[in-house]
Amino acid sequence: MLPDISIDSRYLITESGTSDGTQIKYYYENRWYKIDRYGGEGSCEELVSHILKLSDFNQEEYVSYKSVRINNENGCVSDDFLASDETFITLYRLHFNICGTDPAGVTSKMDYDDAIEYILDFVKKNTKLDISTYLANTFVLDALILNEDRHFNNLGLIYDGTGFRTAPIFDNGKSLFIGNMKYDPHKNMIDNKSKAFAKAFSGSFELNRSYLESKSTLKLNIPAIKKYLHTKDQSSDNVYSRLYKLCNE
Repeated sequence: MLPDISIDSRYLITESGTSDGTQIKYYYENRWYKIDRYGGEGSCEELVSHILKLSDFNQEEYVSYKSVRINNENGCVSDDFLASDETFITLYRLHFNICGTDPAGVTSKMDYDDAIEYILDFVKKNTKLDISTYLANTFVLDALILNEDRHFNNLGLIYDGTGFRTAPIFDNGKSLFIGNMKYDPHKNMIDNKSKAFAKAFSGSFELNRSYLESKSTLKLNIPAIKKYLHTKDQSSDNVYSRLYKLCNE
């Protein structure tokens, strides 16, 4: 049974937004609490955290989530990844502040490889930071979990007043068909997978993954992941059974 946490409404941060994956969020005692919007996001966040841990991925490069109940609703909790003197700047905000335009609108008019190179060059020019490994790791993960909410506001940098570094990978809850109304639990995962679409650069998870894969330091431990998933309930349709089927089809 999940721990149930009560949080006063004065700590409420977000109730709505432009992103399809926006959830009700609270910020309390240096921790973020997110309530499920579609159902299953908290479980998905915890599963993804465990996948990365099983793969021995550097803990500083991703946010670790735990499933909890928040004010009697399912959700998840994570520590704030920012220090008191740091600011998170999304790739959307960085591009808009400098160019006055939405990077998604600009890159959508480009060929796929030109779009990625444009963003890499833009960030390098304005922050002196090479984000190719950061993007590569993110897209390797997303190709496994089918994250449909990795837009330019879920990619970003941390500024400490003197320089930039890449943010940890975060916000993985809208994956494994969470919120995807085209998903059909009665069909196989090959059919369902064709109904999941990536964001930011291409609608293809595999195309996103393959372009920068050589830069990735995330090596997913698929045997360990399969072994872990095998211990979970496979009799019901949940994020564990979905990923188990994806890994075995």
